[in-house]
Amino acid sequence: MNEKYLSLLHNPTNREPLDLKETDNGPVLVGRESGTPFPVRDGIPVFIDPSGLTAANDKSRRYYDILAPFYRFTQSFYYRLRGGEAKSRNEYLKYVGIEEGDRVLEISVGNGVNIKFLPREAEYFGVDVSWGQLRKCLALELKFGLNIELFQAEAEHLPFCDEAFDVVFNVASINYIEDKRKAIDEMFRVAKPGARMMIADETEKAARSHNRLPIYRGFINSLKTAVSPPADLLPGNAVDVNLAEIRDGLYFCLQFRKAP
Repeated sequence: MNEKYLSLLHNPTNREPLDLKETDNGPVLVGRESGTPFPVRDGIPVFIDPSGLTAANDKSRRYYDILAPFYRFTQSFYYRLRGGEAKSRNEYLKYVGIEEGDRVLEISVGNGVNIKFLPREAEYFGVDVSWGQLRKCLALELKFGLNIELFQAEAEHLPFCDEAFDVVFNVASINYIEDKRKAIDEMFRVAKPGARMMIADETEKAARSHNRLPIYRGFINSLKTAVSPPADLLPGNAVDVNLAEIRDGLYFCLQFRKAP
């Protein structure tokens, strides 16, 4: 991890500052008051303990760890069917409006491919619960010369200080996050006043259609209620709210800003 970003981090449990220390087992982030350690593996700070995850988040972690070696292949095949990956991803990425010098956070960054299609003149940070996906993101970062700071953490408990980011977005995970309201509140907490934000995910039409595919069936069946855009969960300081359907109604894209 890049030490220049240490001041942006905090203990996601009690929000205390963190110090970076070297140990015999490698670098560790340590809570300044509590002494709580958070290991740094392959340059990625680890802020989760799998045994402490909620059932839904642990299911997501295990699912994407298993799928990680094949996920990029399945994505590439899907986007070829839709007429090209850059065109298809830009259907939602165009809404984040990244400008030169922005500090950008992608929640549930997965293998990091969204960032490949975003402007290089920004600072990128990615959070995910899946170690397998984060490792794939590292490989993609090296292959394409991307610059992404990665963290293993839950969307409901982000390891960042308040008002740290100019842009915060989440693609293809809000449907499966255990506490959606908490995750969205965390997006607002770490966003600067006036920050641009976006949430995109599959509509009910798309999500239930995956039941035809055995690899997805158990995961999709974990959805207890019908999928819907979480506009009703946005806090009172959300402004410029806009909801669009993209990909022929298979995805929703919810755009908003944090009030200045």
